Amino acid sequence: MNNNIKIYIILSMLSLMTVTGCKKFLEKQPDDMKTDAMIWSSRKETEAFLYNVYSQIPAANLYQDDPWLGCSDEIDLTWNVYNTYNINLGNWNSNSGFYNKWPNYYKAIRASFIFENNVDKNPELSAQLKAQYKGEVKFLRGYYYWLLIKQYGPAVLIKKEMPLDTDWGAIPRSPYDECVSYIVGLMEEAEVDLPLDWQGDKQWLGKPNKIVCRAVKAQVLTMAASPQWNGNTDYASFKNHDGTPLTSTTYDESKWKRAADASYAVIQTAENNPGANVKLYKNNENGDAVFSPYKSVRDITIKRWNCEVIWGRSGYNPLGWEVHTSPGPNNLGGVGPTQRVVDAFLMKNGRGIEDPQSGYVEEGFATTGGDNWNPKGLNVATDRVKMIDDIRSGDAWGHWVGDWNMYANREPRFYASILYNKRIIPQLPADIDKRNYYNVAAQQNGYGRVELYFGGVSRSSGSYTFYPRTGYLCLKNVDPLSNLRDRVFVTSPRTEIFIRYAAVLLDYIEALNEHNSGHPDIEKYWNMIRQRAGVPNIFAVYPEIRGDKIQQREHILKERQIELAFETDRYFTTRRRWLAHTPDNGDPRRKWGEGGKMWGMDINAGAVSTNNFNFLGFYKRVPFEERVYSMKMNLFPIQQSEIDKNPALVQNPGW
Repeated sequence: MNNNIKIYIILSMLSLMTVTGCKKFLEKQPDDMKTDAMIWSSRKETEAFLYNVYSQIPAANLYQDDPWLGCSDEIDLTWNVYNTYNINLGNWNSNSGFYNKWPNYYKAIRASFIFENNVDKNPELSAQLKAQYKGEVKFLRGYYYWLLIKQYGPAVLIKKEMPLDTDWGAIPRSPYDECVSYIVGLMEEAEVDLPLDWQGDKQWLGKPNKIVCRAVKAQVLTMAASPQWNGNTDYASFKNHDGTPLTSTTYDESKWKRAADASYAVIQTAENNPGANVKLYKNNENGDAVFSPYKSVRDITIKRWNCEVIWGRSGYNPLGWEVHTSPGPNNLGGVGPTQRVVDAFLMKNGRGIEDPQSGYVEEGFATTGGDNWNPKGLNVATDRVKMIDDIRSGDAWGHWVGDWNMYANREPRFYASILYNKRIIPQLPADIDKRNYYNVAAQQNGYGRVELYFGGVSRSSGSYTFYPRTGYLCLKNVDPLSNLRDRVFVTSPRTEIFIRYAAVLLDYIEALNEHNSGHPDIEKYWNMIRQRAGVPNIFAVYPEIRGDKIQQREHILKERQIELAFETDRYFTTRRRWLAHTPDNGDPRRKWGEGGKMWGMDINAGAVSTNNFNFLGFYKRVPFEERVYSMKMNLFPIQQSEIDKNPALVQNPGW
């Protein structure tokens, strides 16, 4: 048997996007191996090999596959058993092995070459299907390299199947721009043999297509144009052992143009091919409903394969996410948005809370409800079930009378994303007893409001870790029709979204602003996002920033922080923009910086015996954690064992 074609045992053929297990498929022992002839003569075995090449794509399981959420400045994961906790406190080094993806990505890259070099042997596959499959593995190879350079920076580029006896210790890392060029080239090669979309054959939704290839290309070029990799003199000493620089320290504005052009190519493809069904999702996209910005922004991550999903994975089980984001008792609610992201969300008039014209009030309880809190004029006391049904359906949303003013009159994305103290918990059934289970006796009114203060029911789960240290819980990507009292979830599996259209629009306007800040497309596509979110057009609110690169950049990055909140984008945006190591100046309203004090509400104030929803001490900004962050943490360290195996491999700066 050809040693280069040996393959470890393959699971029986499964639909592509449910293959999230078998993470160790490349680590089986020789007695599990199948022969060359068995794999490449059977369509079933060949396709099983292909699906296993897909299997290293990380899954959205809160913390196990990646740290991007728990190590960002927008979320605190309260549990100290997770490695994100140690990372945030600086308790790690190159031997820690935290989120060590380097070897597995390379194993998958090698498998992609083996597949590409052997699939033509299969007599049961058509020539068209062979070409498509080779396009898929080229995409996957490029995508794994993309994941590598996002986490580690310059990669070791392996561009062909290498003999098993290759002297790997003689192959150094390639310069960052060379890695980018190689990935971009793979995306361009892959799309040639892939369809534009899968709308005509929806069983393959989740596989790459031309639009997906172009979207990944745009992401790669946006990262490459950003300050971390475009003229960063802090990396001047980042070189291979032979002195080869691994990144350019000369700023090149044309990289931003190339990134903008790549994002615009995705937009043009979507706009010129309506049958591909790629656009911003709105709840009335089929014309059978009244447009609701709240339902639109809430349901992007809930409605399966909606029009905004460019690339994703089917069969996503939200159980873990919803249990960890929903308040106790009976749940593990500890995914806590920080005060920083709470403060980032706009007011309903489209202005930031720091703007004197925003109408923001920091303290006190609201004396009136929001515009949409009770649109049908129901009697809150007697129409409780109808009121709860309206909240769960999304017909009623916004702040109630008696909510803290900090949370009053905010934009729809805020209410779709943040569960704050005293807010009615959507993801509970309209059952008075089951909802009262979440409130102390004196506050039971059948609605089930979250009690995040010291002594509240959501703090009385029997464990000190099952509540958010920030005083907030994440509500985004939580289905309001789930029943988290009984842990009964909506039966239809959801789509795990890898790339959505709004992110492409944000990439485009960010890149466009850096090289042509007066371009009309900035206003056009920015306002498409804001209109869907139910907030006024940006230049209607802030006409003075028009054409000003610096001011527009600030607002674009804030829009990105809001629109893509809790979708892992924030982690990479703070780093590629070279802002993650912004020092702590003591300001609780600091906008950037992964180190220093992280702020939330005062969850430990007062006394258990006397605290209630009217307790003012809870609503004070206090640091829940002081994080350790240094410039070296803009990249993950390569595991020391990999450095030891490869003498040509240089470690990332500072590690």
